[in-house]
Amino acid sequence: MKNSIKRAQSERSLSAMSNVRILREAKKYFAMAIAALALVACDNENPIADPLKDTPLTIASAGVAELTTRVITEGQLIGRMEEPVAMSVWVEGSGDNYNAKNIKWFNNGGNYWYTDNTVLYAGENQQKIYALYPYCEGATEDGKIAINATEQADYLIAKQNLIDENPIHLTMRHAFAKLSLMPTFGTEAGGLEIVSIEVKNMYASGTLNIKEDTWTYQGEATATLAMTNHEVLVIPMEVCESFPIVITMNDGRVFKATISLAAVGNELKSNSQYKISLQIGQDKVTVGNITAAPWVAENGGNLETE
Repeated sequence: MKNSIKRAQSERSLSAMSNVRILREAKKYFAMAIAALALVACDNENPIADPLKDTPLTIASAGVAELTTRVITEGQLIGRMEEPVAMSVWVEGSGDNYNAKNIKWFNNGGNYWYTDNTVLYAGENQQKIYALYPYCEGATEDGKIAINATEQADYLIAKQNLIDENPIHLTMRHAFAKLSLMPTFGTEAGGLEIVSIEVKNMYASGTLNIKEDTWTYQGEATATLAMTNHEVLVIPMEVCESFPIVITMNDGRVFKATISLAAVGNELKSNSQYKISLQIGQDKVTVGNITAAPWVAENGGNLETE
């Protein structure tokens, strides 16, 4: 009996000691957790400094194999040009040294773009950048430019993006939509050739907001644009159900047709190429399929310009 009592007392004693050890361990880990939280809070209050902060901002690439086919091969600028290509760049940050308003950046065939102005890197995700190619002195400080579509100049833009590294790698896209006519001739149309193609009911001019990649139209969509090599650049339209074209042949005959955009969403989107098939016969034109796809080079991946 006495032995049973002693065993019970011993077990209670061991249990109590165990509970004390558990409590001590719990207190130790709780203290460690509190210390860890304090360290995190301290780190948040005093984050590790970005070693590149306040170094000159650099553009390593602009994604523009499309700048000019004369000096660029497979997405890389090669050789040196007599005149460097240039683009307009805007940078938004907190403080004068971290901002730029339509400054000119050049590339003459090297690996990097460069500028005569100094813009500093403010650190990861502290600035935004957007760009326009080619450089336009008339672009406004807030990133807008008036464009005349009849001039058929191909504009490329990089929408605003947070700068998360230095050097920067921009991705540019076409501000216009591109219409491409794909004509075929019937056997009865032997000897016929296309002299000119006119696209009607387009906008002649508009204002491009580079920062937002949006357009503000000037006037009504009543302009006539002439195709070159069966292609034309047009100001994008959020709503465009159809448009007429006029084709003049080498024998003086004129064919008219209406292109429906129902198959591609009744719109003309920026950075998109619309391919329109046509069958030209002896005395009529038949409109075939129309397709829309991202406007990129035929060999894939890189943008191309006119």
